[in-house]
Amino acid sequence: MKKLARNVLTVNGEAIGLDVHKDLIVFSRLDRRGDEIACGEFDSTHEALKAFLREHVGRRKTHVALEACGGTLWDYDVLRERLGADRVHVAQSRRIRAIANSQEKNDLNDAWWPAYLTHERRLPECFIPTGDLRELRLATRECQALITLRTRLIVQLRGHLRQMAIRLPNRTLRSEANWAFLRERAQRGPGHLGMAITFTLELIDHIDGNILDWQGRIEALTAELPEVKELRKHIPGVGPIIAATIFAESGPIRRFRSAKAFGRYVGLTPIDRSSGGRVKHGGITRHGSPHLRRALLQAVNICCRCRKGSGAVIRSWIEAKQRRLGNKVKARAAAGRKLAEGIWRLFALGECYDVTKPFGTPRADLAA
Repeated sequence: MKKLARNVLTVNGEAIGLDVHKDLIVFSRLDRRGDEIACGEFDSTHEALKAFLREHVGRRKTHVALEACGGTLWDYDVLRERLGADRVHVAQSRRIRAIANSQEKNDLNDAWWPAYLTHERRLPECFIPTGDLRELRLATRECQALITLRTRLIVQLRGHLRQMAIRLPNRTLRSEANWAFLRERAQRGPGHLGMAITFTLELIDHIDGNILDWQGRIEALTAELPEVKELRKHIPGVGPIIAATIFAESGPIRRFRSAKAFGRYVGLTPIDRSSGGRVKHGGITRHGSPHLRRALLQAVNICCRCRKGSGAVIRSWIEAKQRRLGNKVKARAAAGRKLAEGIWRLFALGECYDVTKPFGTPRADLAA
């Protein structure tokens, strides 16, 4: 049994760690001194969790910690309703990866460590949305997943067309002329290739309908959200779906203490591997939500197609950064991080977004 002697500021109450699995939940219960007083397991169901709380928590002011995973939401809702949001802590999986990579990897250790880190107030926590914010996050993720699937199908469709040596009437794939042309050629396609094109066209049409449905739901959820309107108004390259994604994945911006902290949360900061006086930076950390990171990079890509206004200023900065670094991906990641820091200042400090602060003074032909 682990007992670590250390003079630290601890929580005022007991701490319980939960290791959630599909069929069972393993728990470890610590007293006010940090010593383990109970451990065990129970079924991974609503009724079993509520019975566990009645037995081991009762009226005590207990803190409960668990790691973010696929089954976190229903556990979090039950615990939050029973204990309150201040006493339920969800750990970031990436920040406690050392526990999973340790040489003593078992369910009891996986439950004990979150309990002990919570006892010492050192658990790296993540944000769990509730209410309409959770609904908005789910809607934006589903919409983005469908868009990604549609993109893969379009790539697959272009591969079929190359196999048949077919050239489209115009460059826009989703134009009415191209769609009618593809349906007509698919009926005359050799063997199963024509059938594959027909099925792919039908799948794309079906996915397009689902995407429009999710976009309508997102617009309904964001109709009364001033934060989404501010993002669309001030941040270059941000449309309705990207703005909704940024707001849903970020949560309350003021929970970050600085713009740099929010930039690190996005995961677009470079890895620092400096040692012995040698400075060495690697790729981006990829911390935080990948959906938020993708939304910011999509906004940057939209700015790269702008010819005037603030988007063109960002494009000019990216081109200069790319010439200096010799890497387009790194330049766009740096621009995405600067956009994230500007978003923090917009909401945390109430500053109007000024593109000249992070990206420099624009040229005369780009300022219009």
